[in-house]
Amino acid sequence: MDFLTLFAVYVLVVLTCIALVCKYSGQQQTPFGLLLNFISRVRTRTFICIQLLLELLAYGEFTYEVFGFCREMDTTLASLSVPYILLVVKTYLFYLCITTDPGTVTQAELPGQLRIYPYDGRMFLPGVPCPTCQLVKPARSKHCRVCDRCVQRFDHHCIWVNNCVGAGNARYFLLYLISVCAMAASAALLTANMLLHAVLRSGLLRSSYMDEQGQRQAAGPLFVIQVRVCVCVCVCVCVCVCVCVCVRALYDVVIIGDTISVLCCEY
Repeated sequence: MDFLTLFAVYVLVVLTCIALVCKYSGQQQTPFGLLLNFISRVRTRTFICIQLLLELLAYGEFTYEVFGFCREMDTTLASLSVPYILLVVKTYLFYLCITTDPGTVTQAELPGQLRIYPYDGRMFLPGVPCPTCQLVKPARSKHCRVCDRCVQRFDHHCIWVNNCVGAGNARYFLLYLISVCAMAASAALLTANMLLHAVLRSGLLRSSYMDEQGQRQAAGPLFVIQVRVCVCVCVCVCVCVCVCVCVRALYDVVIIGDTISVLCCEY
């Protein structure tokens, strides 16, 4: 399985998820709709397992396809170890995001939490109790429907870490996102370097092709990569179009809320 095939499988999974959300978001009375609602709106470890499985597949593919080829190119072991080191760092931050309390508002901690942020008198009013947990709401707090608790400086509920993101773990969540980007970037650079050497070694840049007039033309770098790049770009465009067409509201932007409402279809 090459990287293009793995990318196609990933995109297929994403498109399938979007299609299922669009189809069953308003039909939760069906068995599959109930299952989808349970996975996306009930606190479970489903998406943690999915993320770990995807990382296992990606790193297995990277080790099988890229690592050995890069060693043949005399790439230093230090360079090849960077993605794996970042994977360890990311996993540790991932664990902290899952296990660290995001800032749960409790009766014992309430007096101190009320003094952390001042009330602005507009969005956050003093003395207003939460209608669900009946505790006075500190400024910038919100009740999470998934976790059924009020969270200090609530940002959103992240299904990928199965936890809220709030005052207690926001720094870990930000570092986690940075580590994911760094991990992906390091693997992408090594993969691009491998593909470049593979193209140069195979002599593709010295090959030729017949144009529409029947004349032989030299195959330059753009000709070699345009087909695969076009396929990837077209697939990404399709994903973006599906999201734009199907999305109804980004609740996290309009009102600080749950990430589970990012994709809701409007019929």
